[in-house]
Amino acid sequence: MKKVFRMLIILLVVTGCSTDDDGGPKVGGPTDPVDGGNGDDGGDGDAEDPFTYTAASDLKEVVDFPIGNIVSASKLASGSAANQTFREVLNREYNSITAENDMKMANIYRGPGNYDFSDGDAIIDYAKANGLRVHGHTLVWHASIPSWLENFDGTDEEFETLIEDYVKATVSHFAQETMTYDGEEVSVVAGWDVVNEVWDGSSLRNTLFRERMGDDYAAKLFTWAREADPDVKLFYNDYNIAGDTSKRNLILGMVNNFINNDVPIDGIGMQMHLNHNWPVDDLPTAIEQVAATGLLVHISELDVKVNYNDDISEFTVERAQTQEEQYQRAAYHYVTKVPEDQQYGLTIWGFRDNDSWLYDNGNDWPLLYNNDFETKIAHRGLVQGLQGTAP
Repeated sequence: MKKVFRMLIILLVVTGCSTDDDGGPKVGGPTDPVDGGNGDDGGDGDAEDPFTYTAASDLKEVVDFPIGNIVSASKLASGSAANQTFREVLNREYNSITAENDMKMANIYRGPGNYDFSDGDAIIDYAKANGLRVHGHTLVWHASIPSWLENFDGTDEEFETLIEDYVKATVSHFAQETMTYDGEEVSVVAGWDVVNEVWDGSSLRNTLFRERMGDDYAAKLFTWAREADPDVKLFYNDYNIAGDTSKRNLILGMVNNFINNDVPIDGIGMQMHLNHNWPVDDLPTAIEQVAATGLLVHISELDVKVNYNDDISEFTVERAQTQEEQYQRAAYHYVTKVPEDQQYGLTIWGFRDNDSWLYDNGNDWPLLYNNDFETKIAHRGLVQGLQGTAP
C-alpha cells in the first residue's frame, strides 16, 4: 500500500480555553544588541552588518522533521540569476516545498470536468528530481475561486457536485506521484491543506462554499479528499490560531467534533503570520493546545512582520533583534511543545524580503533573507529555536 511520505520525520509525522494577555495587533493570511559575535549555531555575525550573519548550519540539517518553503513552477523553471540563486538556497536549506498559488483551485479548475494540473506537475517533477517532500496547498479557499464557478447559476446540488468532482480529481491526480526514498516507494505529496480559513474571528466565514453547500461544507471536503486518497495527510489550515483565543477555541471545537464524528482529519496547520512582538505569552499555549488534539501539527506559513504599525521607515537593528527572537520563539515552542510523532514540519512563507506578500513596497522585512539572498539574523534565531534554545 502506498505510504505517506515520511522521509525526514523522526516518527511521522483542544478544546481548552486560555487567556490571551498579549493584546497585540493581529495579521491575516496572504492572498496572498547584535555585536557581530558568534551565534549559538556556530555562525559568525558580520561585524560590518548587524543585520546578517554567516550561517554554520543549513536549516534542514538542524532537525529531523521537514523544513519547507514556498515555490512556483515559474521560479523553478526560470533561468534568471535571481531564480538560480533561489533554487540554490532552496536545495541547500530545505527539504519540503509548498506551492504558493499553483496548486490552488483558481489555477487548476478551468471548468466542469476541465483541470489544468501542469503547474503542479512541474512542481512535483522538481521535487522528485531533488528529493523534496511536497505539501499540497490548498484545495479550497474563499480567496481562490475561478470566476466561472463564482458565476455558476446552477442549483446548490449541482454546485456541490462540481466541488466534490474537483476535490476528488485533484487529490487523485497528485496521489499518483511517487518517488523512491531509501529503497521505499513513498508519496511525493505527503499532505493537503483541505480548506483554509473557515473561521473569520469568532464566527464562521461567509463564503460561497458555505452559502451553496451549508455550514458543514468543511466536513464534506475532508470526506471527499479521504475517498480520493486513503493515505495522504489531511489538514485544516488557518491564521491567528496563536494570538486569538476565541478563534482558536472555535477551531479546536470544530476539529474535535470531526474526530468524534469520524470526519477524516490528520493535522492542523498553524499559519503563524506573526508580528515581531505578537503573540508572545499565548504562543506556547496555542501550540500546546493544538498538539493536545493528538493530530499532526504544521507551522505552515511562518513569517514575522516588523512594521505593522508603519512606525519605522527603514529596518532597524532593534527590530532585527526582536524579529530574530520571534523566529526563535516560534521554533523553540514547536520543538519543545509538540511531541516528535506529531511534528509534521515547519514551513517559511517566502525567501527574500522583497518576494514576500508583506513587503509593502519596501516597508517591511519579514523573512530570513534580504533582497540579495544574504542570511539575516532572523535565520540565526530560527536555528537556535530549532536547536531547543529558548529566546
